[in-house]
Parts: sequence; C-alpha cells; structure tokens
Amino acid sequence: MSTRPPVSEAELSQCEREPIHLLGGIQPHGVLLAFSEPDLTLRLVSANTEALLGRSPEALLGQPLPGLFPPSSLALLTRALAQPVSGLLRLEAAGRFFIGVPHRSDGLVVLDLEPTAEGTNEEEALGMVDLLLSPLARAQGPKGLLQAAAEAVRALTSFDRVMVYRFDADWHGEVLAESRDESMDGFLGLHFPASDIPAQARALYTRHTLRLIADARAEPVPLRPPVLPSEGRPLDLSGSALRSVSPVHLEYLANMGVGASMSISLLRDGRLWGLIACHHRTPLLVPLATRRACDVLARLVSLQLAAEERASVSAELARRAHFQTQLVERLSEQAATLPTALSQQAELLLGLTGAGGVALLLGEAPVLVGQTPSSEDVRELALWLAGQHSDGTFHTERLARHHPPAAEYADVASGLLAVRLDETSPRFILWFRPEVARTVTWAGNPQKPVVPGPGASRLHPRASFDAWRETVRGASLSWTPEDVAAAEGFRSALVGVLLRHAAALARSNAELDAFGGTVAHDLKEPLRGIQQYVGFLLEDHGEQLGEEGQRQLEEVRWLAARTQGQMDALFEYSRAGRVELAWGEVDMHELVDEVLLTVSARLQENQLEVRVPRRLPRVECDGVRIQQVWVNLLTNAAKYHQSSGPRRVELGYHGPGEPLSHPARRRADEYVFYVRDNGIGIAERFHEDIFEMFRRLHPAHSYGGGSGAGLAIARRLVRLHGGELWVESSPGQGSTFFFTLGERPL
Repeated sequence: MSTRPPVSEAELSQCEREPIHLLGGIQPHGVLLAFSEPDLTLRLVSANTEALLGRSPEALLGQPLPGLFPPSSLALLTRALAQPVSGLLRLEAAGRFFIGVPHRSDGLVVLDLEPTAEGTNEEEALGMVDLLLSPLARAQGPKGLLQAAAEAVRALTSFDRVMVYRFDADWHGEVLAESRDESMDGFLGLHFPASDIPAQARALYTRHTLRLIADARAEPVPLRPPVLPSEGRPLDLSGSALRSVSPVHLEYLANMGVGASMSISLLRDGRLWGLIACHHRTPLLVPLATRRACDVLARLVSLQLAAEERASVSAELARRAHFQTQLVERLSEQAATLPTALSQQAELLLGLTGAGGVALLLGEAPVLVGQTPSSEDVRELALWLAGQHSDGTFHTERLARHHPPAAEYADVASGLLAVRLDETSPRFILWFRPEVARTVTWAGNPQKPVVPGPGASRLHPRASFDAWRETVRGASLSWTPEDVAAAEGFRSALVGVLLRHAAALARSNAELDAFGGTVAHDLKEPLRGIQQYVGFLLEDHGEQLGEEGQRQLEEVRWLAARTQGQMDALFEYSRAGRVELAWGEVDMHELVDEVLLTVSARLQENQLEVRVPRRLPRVECDGVRIQQVWVNLLTNAAKYHQSSGPRRVELGYHGPGEPLSHPARRRADEYVFYVRDNGIGIAERFHEDIFEMFRRLHPAHSYGGGSGAGLAIARRLVRLHGGELWVESSPGQGSTFFFTLGERPL
C-alpha cells in the first residue's frame, strides 16, 4: 500500500495562485453579456441566453445591443455607462424584467443580468435595513454590534447560519458572532486558517464587497466564445457578481454541508477587516436588491466599528499620554542621573506599553526594571538590534524567531518592543513581554488545509471542521499600535529630557573642572605638606617617638598619599568620560612596544615575563587612550601575582572568524585583544565588581595597594570607543582580560 507524501509548500502556493477570476463561466441564476463601445456590438455572451432572453448565443454574437433592449432600457443603460459609478439598473429584455449591473473589463462592457419580479422594489429592502438599524444602535460594544449585525442579516436573507469573521494580522480568522438555526453546527469562537481564504480571494473581497453562491451544486454556465481572441484567455470576471466558483471552494462548501453561501466584506480604511459569512443547507437565491441592502448594512456596521475603535484608541492614547506626561515631569524634576531616575519610575515606565520588564541602555551598564533578561543578554540583544535595525522601532511577539538566543529567556522576553535612541551607538529602550501559552481552537486541523487528490491531479480542501485545539508557545501578547505609538512618543519626549540633562551635565562638568582646580590647589598641597611634615618628624624625632609612634606616623603618611592618589584617579575617571577621541589608524604592535617600555620598571620589579605570540594588527582607535588601557591592564597583571612560581603575562588578539569562548565574541568582524596572566584569579561573582571605582577585593595594603580605579578607567575608555572590556577568571587559575573596539564614527 503506497501513500502520497504530505502536501508541500510549493503545492499550497500553487493552490493560492488559482485564477479564480478566469474560470470562463457564470452561475446559472443570471445571464452575462459583454459588448464593445461605442458600437454596442455583442462580443461575448453566456451559454444560457436562450433560456433567459429567448435567443441563442449564436443569434446574439455580433449583433447590436439595440436589437435586444427596448429604447427606454437602452437609454437607461447608456446614461449609466457615462457615469463614473453605476448602481443597479432595472432593465427590460425579451418581455422580462432584470436587474443589471454593468462594469468594464478587458476593453468590453460586461453586463450581469438577473431576473426580477416586476413588483420588486429596492426601496423595500432598504426599508428593511432601516427597521433593523434600531437593534444595531442599541448594541453595547463591538461584540454586541457584531452579534446584532449577524442576526439582522439572517432576518433579512433567511440563511440558516450567519457568522461574523475577523481576520488576524496573519490572515487567519476568528468567528466573533453567530446567528444560526439550531440544526446547524456552531463555529462561534473557532479559528480558521489563512489558507481557507487565499490571497487572491481576499483581494476580490476587498474590490467587490458582496459575493453570492446561490447553488453550490449547480453546473456553471460556460461563455461563448470561451476565450477572448484579443487576449488568448477567458474574460476577466473579477467584477462580475455572477462569476462562477472555484472547484476547490465548491468542494470546501460541500464538506461543510453548505448548499448556498454569501459573503459580505467588512472594510476598515480600505483594508479587509472581516467578513459576514452566510450559509444555507440548500440552494438559496437572495434577490439582488436584498443583497444590496445587506451590503449597505455591512457598510454601516463597518462605520460604527471604526467609530468605536477610534473612540477606544483615543481613550487609550490619552491614558498613555498621561503616563508619558508624568514620566517626563518626574524625570525633569529629579536630581538623580537619568538612568537612576528612570529606574525609580518603574510603574509608569512599564505601564506606558503594558510590558513586564524594561531595559534602558543609556550609558555604560543597562538599567533593568521588572522582569528582564540578564544584563549580558540585554547587551548582546542590543548589539544584535544595532546591526539589524539601524534606526526607528522594532517589535515582535516571537523574539526567538529573529534572535535565536532569546529562546533561553522566553519566559520573560518572548515579546520585544525596541526604540533606538542613537543611530551611532547601541542605545535603546527595550520593553519585554513574557511568553503567554494559550490554546487556540480551530475549525479543523490548520496544519492540513488541503489534502492531495487521487493521482495528484489537484489538491482538495480538508473534509473535517471538528474543533481542533492547538497550544501556542513561544509568543507573547501582541503589541498594539497604541503600544508602539506610546514607545515612539516617549522616545521623542526623552530626547528633550536628555538635552536638558546634557545642558545640566555640561554646567556640572564646568563646575567640576573648576572644583578640580580648587582641589588641586587647596587640598593636594596640604596633603603633600602632611607627608613632608611626617617625614620631618620621623627624621628629627623618630627615636623619641618609639616604634609604635613611628608606625602611627607612617600610617598617617600612607593615608595622605592614598587620599591624594584617589583624588587623582577620580579626576582621571571624570575626564575619561568627557574626552573627544582622536581616531586614527594605529599599529597596535608598535603601541604595545611603547607600553612595555613605559612599565618596564614595574615588570622587572615583579619579575614578570611578558610574551607577545604574534604581531598585533593595525586598527582604528585613539592611540593615546588605548595605550592607557594597555598600561592599566598590564599594571593590574603585574600586581596580582602568585606568591611563588614563575610569573607570566601574554598579550595577544583573536582575529575575525577565529574561535574563542563565549561571551568574548561580540561581532563576527572585530578584533578581540587580551591580556592573560597566571596570577591569583578572581571568583566569578566578583567579575563585575572589579570594574567599579575604588572597588578592591583585598585589604588596602595588600598587593602593593593602589586606588582601585585602573580597571574602571580602562573600561570607560574602551566603551567610549564603542567596545567592551570584560574578564574571564577563576581563583588560582589566572585571569584573561578581553577588550574590543567599536567602529570609527562616519
């Protein structure tokens, strides 16, 4: 026994490209005429003209239109064709009355004709709509309105089941309202896959808002001639209400037990929002005037939905604007740094977009609020975003599809809404939403929208519409347009706050520089004086003071020297954040040779062996500032050595494409420089602490003392270049300090 393989994506794509507007036939409840202008000569007709018009197709083709219609009807048709848009026309032909709908296609005027009773009046159907508007007006909220619309259309048309179906962003649909006969299956709350209404069908629903299939079991009526000589294909029937039906769709209706159907489009700003879908177990011919009344009703419903949505959006935007106003006011009032001030407004910051967590990348370290990925994951995400999205806004409900490492923290960040603050550096505000596992109930298995036919001649629609439940994972709640608008609005407001903070910072820096001069003059001199006087006391009166007195004076001299060193380090750290980089091409190998010469005395004192395994590359950077980075890293390596055994340090790099440990690699195309020692090592929990100002892991007198500012200054200079500095180490195993350099600004 052989089985055919599953339906492929290529076959599904072919199914979606089915030319449903070129099927070469019409439904049998009407007749179609196509004639040329201005001679009004019949060029194409449907094969059922003899039954409805009393003349065979052969007798009509090539004949003038005046021979078919009396003068009054011909005049009415002529006037309608002169108008940009024509409505329903009441025409007489062969002693019968028809409702006619003309349009133009393939260079011809195409006229749909449907028989109508002489007394039928379009105003009567419109009057029914008027009577049904009252319950629509009383409906509470969008769902109530849709339910009232379903009941109104069913009352107007007598269909067994009327559903209101809304399209999602990916074009799958959900039934939001339903009115049905008790014997009919219910689909309320069920979802239908996008493949049930393929793209070409949705395009026609957008152009022509009503479609009736009066008898799903009827044979289509062919056209004469079947192919237009000028086009080499059947007449384009996109605009014809009588257009015949795709065999795939007819089989789909048969599988649902439907003998007649009607679809009325619900449009929002010219885009297909949903459908009013009507089903009947047996054939049902709804008069054209009644169909037009249903169309009017659907337009009114669309307008009402749009009005309610605008009111809801306006209220939501007003609420978000209130959040934003409060945020900006509080940020402007607070004296704290901007990242600190933002972190103190967690409730407002999260409420702005309805997020569960937010990360602020405004400076050296991310500020995390609420439930977020780790700092390292946030930095990696920001670098990825900077490479993928140069500016603007990015949002997704399935972050791991775009950035696979995000699968590891989907529980807090399946959804991401990111706004970029700076085009030249990875500065972002990132809002996160957690994964929300939810169950979607489908009308049939959405993974099997079609099944292969015998002999693979064509695909067939699925036969089962039984409820099929699917658990959706790896996705957050969707970001709404209001969420995105709030994020973008806050970005604009934050720019103003940043400018005010920058102005205040400029004043503070000027004051700090002035203060630095004062300190240098008024405080550093007294500190030097203290050290000198202690020296004099020890020299002149050391013997009288005794051993304990001498020890205490030496401690005073050491404290004065340490305080002076810390002041120097603090001002150096402050200046490092404000320097303008002098970018240029630097031979890193020559620069390191200069560094080794500069610190040679310290290296010899600590008996440190230095190894450079290969020549370092040329890179773009500020040579003076990066020289300071190498000095600080080498001095640090020389200081924290083992008490016994050889002392070694290696200086090198990993080039683009060369393997190295995570998280060292930041970008695939960058150099990663390193300083590796065999010293005492650092426990992992202190890997970030050592980069804080004045943070020492050992007593002040240990390992030669020092201010504890060298690594903080080095990291600040590296980040000023757009790079990163980090350590990999463990106790007793030595340390490797890595650093990268960003790209030179254009």
